Amino acid sequence: MTARAGAELLITGFGCISGLGIGANAFEEALFEGRSALRPTPVADAHGNHQRVAACIDQFVAEDFIAPGKLRRIDRVGRLAIAACRLALADAGLVPGAAGGGADIGVALGTSTSGLHTLIDYLDRLNAGGPAGASAMDFSNTVGNASASLCGIEFGLQGINVTLSQKEASAFCAISHAASALENGAARAIVTGGVDDFESLYFQVHDRFNVLARDRGNGEASRPFDRRRNGFVLGSGAFLMVVERAETAAARGAVALGSLAAIAATSSHCDIHDWSDDPSQLIRCMREALDRAGASPADVAVVFASANSSRQLDRTEARALEAVFGPGGVPVVALKGALGEAGATAAAAIMAATQSLRRRLIPPTVGFGEADPECRVDIRAATRPIAPDRPAIALINSCASGGGNYTAIIRG
Repeated sequence: MTARAGAELLITGFGCISGLGIGANAFEEALFEGRSALRPTPVADAHGNHQRVAACIDQFVAEDFIAPGKLRRIDRVGRLAIAACRLALADAGLVPGAAGGGADIGVALGTSTSGLHTLIDYLDRLNAGGPAGASAMDFSNTVGNASASLCGIEFGLQGINVTLSQKEASAFCAISHAASALENGAARAIVTGGVDDFESLYFQVHDRFNVLARDRGNGEASRPFDRRRNGFVLGSGAFLMVVERAETAAARGAVALGSLAAIAATSSHCDIHDWSDDPSQLIRCMREALDRAGASPADVAVVFASANSSRQLDRTEARALEAVFGPGGVPVVALKGALGEAGATAAAAIMAATQSLRRRLIPPTVGFGEADPECRVDIRAATRPIAPDRPAIALINSCASGGGNYTAIIRG
């Protein structure tokens, strides 16, 4: 599947709640300074897990974004989504109640954990006390589409409202759907991206699967493309953006932060809990996205990789990048060294890509230190300039375990 709007699609606003800061400006500052959102989490210690680190959000105050009287009816993931949605709409200068209201403004949200916190708590109470022990008020938050629905309700967004979940590629799945809806005239603007939050049982299950990075007592955590990598770290955050057709943005005088030139998707054959060792479908995905955007590999200034510090994904993506760009043929950033792995993280990469193109700077990859001879990619642990002869074009990959591949092309 490949999508490209008949009319140009512009990104006009970003909203961000993450361990790298609240808001797009704070995120950008942390990104180029090479800060990390990964922190030790007491929950991990309490359960004797092998990994004790996760991407934690430690500056978020829900009351800054949501009226206190509403908070008790909204779970943690919903609060993050509403806050990021508020920031994205404000950044875009889009007021749903003005100039036609929110009837044709939609929400397309990608998530792996929306509803999970409340569902686990609800089932615990139900098992312990029967139906009388579980609050009916909590039930609406147990479903996966709760966060997207809450955003629609809070801001009066009455256009399409969809939630998509494709594991680690959930955000890109949602963004792809949003692009298609805008292309088809189903909305004039859509708030899209991803939201996920740390949940202790989810963390424990991943730890028991032996897919998380092992804590060796030396601070080692997420190390994308690094020779010493030994697993990924779970991430969290809400990364939402306003995407709209160019003529709609022009009519209201909106400022474009970047344009979504193309997005492509393919599927690789692999185990449901692993990434493919065959790069062919990711190669096809990148080439299709470039073709649809009218760009060549030589036009790409920077790649934001899906690499998450797992042995398999990083190796496969490195082989795919080498096939498309040549060995070390394009600068690469692996954002999950700072943000960890989550269904929402790919949306953060789109935000980082637009900031990178605007600054003409490539941010560092946190956690990278020793090159892996099996991963021949041009990756650095320091900020560097974009080559002056490269156009303002970024390629972003997102790969889900179980075989889903997405590639987006962003123009600055």
